[in-house]
Amino acid sequence: MQERHTHDNTMKAQDLRRPTVPVVYGDLILEVALEHGVAREQVLAGLDIPERIWGSPDARLSLVQVSGMLYRALQLSGNPGFGYEIGLHSTLTSHGFVGLGLMAFPTLREAFEFGSRYLPLRLPNLQLSLHTEAPIAAVEVSETTPQGAVRQAIFDLFLVGVWRISLEVLGLREGDSRVELWFDYPQPPYYARYASRLPPARFAMGSTQLRFPAGYLDRSLRCANPNTAALVQQQCARELELLGFGEDFLRRVREAMVKPRGGYRSLEEVAAHLFLSSRTLKRKLHDHDVSFQQLLDEMRQHDSMLLLRDSSLKVEEVALRVSYTDPANFTRAFRKWTGVSPSEFRARLESNGEGIRP
Repeated sequence: MQERHTHDNTMKAQDLRRPTVPVVYGDLILEVALEHGVAREQVLAGLDIPERIWGSPDARLSLVQVSGMLYRALQLSGNPGFGYEIGLHSTLTSHGFVGLGLMAFPTLREAFEFGSRYLPLRLPNLQLSLHTEAPIAAVEVSETTPQGAVRQAIFDLFLVGVWRISLEVLGLREGDSRVELWFDYPQPPYYARYASRLPPARFAMGSTQLRFPAGYLDRSLRCANPNTAALVQQQCARELELLGFGEDFLRRVREAMVKPRGGYRSLEEVAAHLFLSSRTLKRKLHDHDVSFQQLLDEMRQHDSMLLLRDSSLKVEEVALRVSYTDPANFTRAFRKWTGVSPSEFRARLESNGEGIRP
């Protein structure tokens, strides 16, 4: 039985310049940059961030400003592993009310549900989903808007940060070999310098996940307090409403795209399913800074990667299941998505012991 939970926090283009990210994350970038010999003035140069917001606990930065800070810190420090450094500095107290809430829920499963729902209060450019298929559970990280030149650093810092938070709330030791990191990009040269400080990691896996034994989900948390959990959830709900997040339109579109007997609906079919005109659907997708074709490609990529794990399916069969009648077109599309052919992707999975054999 497979279980999957997600909250769609997909951003609109105009949200990128709104102040949505707590200033404490900017402070964390500056702190790590200083440890690398980069002064705050160097990181902030040209970013047009008012000096008055620093030191104000309620102040927020825009995603454009935070991305600019991270990019400058990466460049000026000369350390491409800067994202790992930030993740390793992250603690529950770095995340304010959300961090407090993560400690207060009875189990990791409930803490995850809370963290997923209210992640936009901290990093609205990312979203989480939970997948469970015994004996493994996986918290998957995806982006709600393209991250550009800092994408890899953002995924590095966030996934390592999630790992460290999990250690804190569960009271696990850092050397727990049952916890594993997956990244969707190839292994970077700088990883070797950090391998001893991180859990086991795999790269070019098609998704970015924190993986651990599914039994951890229902372990009791050490600091659980139902009254605190209720108060924090009320506060976070008010903040979420004030920031204007919580739109689930793209989730409904993705669900409508999947045909009950396999394959995908066309734009016109999806529009009819949602009781919209095709023109209105296109306009609403544009408002979310995404096209129907982008959503379709994302779904095909995700589904084809799952299907390729089953070695009993030929590549041609996988192509048909994701609505490519010409295997050559499927191979070209898959290479564009992942940088490798379907056969190469499957061979890599099998070499890692991840293939599902009949």
